[in-house]
Amino acid sequence: MRATLCAMETIATAQSPLHLVVVEDSTSDFELLLLRLKAMGWHTRLTRVETGEELRAALTATCAAVISDHQLPGFGSLEALAIVREFDRYLPFLVVSGTIGQEVAVATMRAGADDYIMKDDLGRLTPSLQRALGVAATRRRQREAEAELAESEARFRALAANLPGIVFQLQGKGNALALVYVNEGSRRLFGIAPGDIMTNPDLLLDRLAPEPWEDMVTVLAAEQTPNAYVNWVRHIDPRPNAGAEWIEVAARARMLPSGVRIWDCVAYDVTPQKRAEEELVQSREELRDLASHLTRVREQERESIARDIHDDVGSTLNAVKFDVAWLKGQLRGQTVVEAKLADTDQLVDHAIHAATRIMHDLRPGILDEGIVPALEWQARSFERRMGVSCGFASSHEDIVVEPDCAIAVFRICQEALNNVAKHAKASAVMVTLVATDERLDLEVRDNGIGVAPDHMRRMDRFGLRGMRERAASLGGELNVAAHENGGTSILLWLPRTRGAAASDESAA
Repeated sequence: MRATLCAMETIATAQSPLHLVVVEDSTSDFELLLLRLKAMGWHTRLTRVETGEELRAALTATCAAVISDHQLPGFGSLEALAIVREFDRYLPFLVVSGTIGQEVAVATMRAGADDYIMKDDLGRLTPSLQRALGVAATRRRQREAEAELAESEARFRALAANLPGIVFQLQGKGNALALVYVNEGSRRLFGIAPGDIMTNPDLLLDRLAPEPWEDMVTVLAAEQTPNAYVNWVRHIDPRPNAGAEWIEVAARARMLPSGVRIWDCVAYDVTPQKRAEEELVQSREELRDLASHLTRVREQERESIARDIHDDVGSTLNAVKFDVAWLKGQLRGQTVVEAKLADTDQLVDHAIHAATRIMHDLRPGILDEGIVPALEWQARSFERRMGVSCGFASSHEDIVVEPDCAIAVFRICQEALNNVAKHAKASAVMVTLVATDERLDLEVRDNGIGVAPDHMRRMDRFGLRGMRERAASLGGELNVAAHENGGTSILLWLPRTRGAAASDESAA
């Protein structure tokens, strides 16, 4: 208490003069009051008034308190108090009187006066004024805080009302959880008025949480981690006046000093994003089906062209070779002609070899022997052609796979070996094929310079993209792995049958 009084005296003496309005008709009493305040060390500026009009004129923003005599000719303390309270309901008002009865004093205090002091006891003036000024300051701070709180609440409600989702608040203590606030977003999202939800919270809660809602209540009520955060997405049945089908709910907890846990929650309509995701998945599936179809068509065209080359071009070249051989026999002894026929025979042989190579590239006949012999032949051919050691290992001597799968494995291995030849600078390559009842795994591993991660993500890597698309079109997957000790692995897995792939996708 003493510290408060000292602080108030410092304010009254060290800062600008304390403006006091004194309602008094006696000049001597007014001067006595002024001397009393000076004697107590107060730095004041007093304004004396005698009528209600003068009092209204003297009340300004700088007025710190009003000291009023109880009874003036035609004017009294109750009338003065009414004028002061009309001006400022918290402005300190003290009654100083020579004669005042107990009933009048009580009535004055009930009317709103801060204190009453007898003129023969002015020693009470200073502490009473100090106390009144302190109470007024506290009331003003409280009023300002209440105004700020009201403004903050109004701002929050205005912002919450214009958010695209639902803002709501859950309050829990122990295992109980109750809805304490929901904004207008419930009307836009679910077509339900906030008032109806506050009356029956299940209208909101049953649509927000996974079934049953009681399980979510248990989770939220039991979560004791400070600043805990939960998030979930749920499909709901849309209403005629609200088109939300998918919602996302985010909730964050905070603990009040009273021990009450508050969950601040927001629910958004994520239906457009979900539809976009579904359309993207569908589009990818359609592209995958299209890629698979184009691959099959391309392989069919290659097979058809290879057959035409074999049946038409090959037969023609063989016929030409027979004719050249006949001409050699008929023109034996003619040196110039024999030399020309020998050149022609070499050209025909070259054309036959070229046609055979092209037919093999278009549709490797070795695939008819099975995928294991085909990959082994491919490894040996690569080693012979590139001069790079290339081994092959298989988990089985004979692996039966569907034609589309066999062609995909062969082509991917072919492209992987081509990449090794172009980029790896490797001295050794190993091709490994492993088969189980459900899947087929192929690895092409080299000991070259490896591949940088950013190179694998480059859009112009059509070889890798083509291999991935070919694998995906058959329900499989292809990955590229760089090894710490150098080298790169192309890892492919494919389902043994398309039915197995469909089953795997359904299970996922």
